[in-house]
Amino acid sequence: MTITFNLFVQKVPLTFESIITKLEINPKAHGLIANMKAVLTSDELRYEFMMRVPHKPSGSNINSLLDEMREEQLYINPMSDESFLDMYMLNPLQALMQYFKHSVSTAHLERAKQWRIDIKDVMRIKRKENNIHLNDVLERLYLN
Repeated sequence: MTITFNLFVQKVPLTFESIITKLEINPKAHGLIANMKAVLTSDELRYEFMMRVPHKPSGSNINSLLDEMREEQLYINPMSDESFLDMYMLNPLQALMQYFKHSVSTAHLERAKQWRIDIKDVMRIKRKENNIHLNDVLERLYLN
């Protein structure tokens, strides 16, 4: 006779604060924390991240894992151009963060405005190079 036990583990929402505490990330590491928030946008992604973090990770381990997960999300779950444009009209910072899946600041928007960069040109480059960062797109458009 075989007895099977179904183990049910209730998941408690994993917050950024709990991740920062568990991984002993300095709260002043604003860039790292902003990138975590840009990539780890759901409970599932936060759990997956924590499952993939090595024991006693260094800052470079965490950054490497975030880069890897960003690339995966850009491939698996890209934002459509139509959704991006709709969101961009309402909240440009949030739209760019979701489109590029990395942190974006008002400085990015100010630079694009100052350099007279058209958002459709940003989208054109992003379509050709899915994994590109916004800084690289802006610089490329400015230099051309």
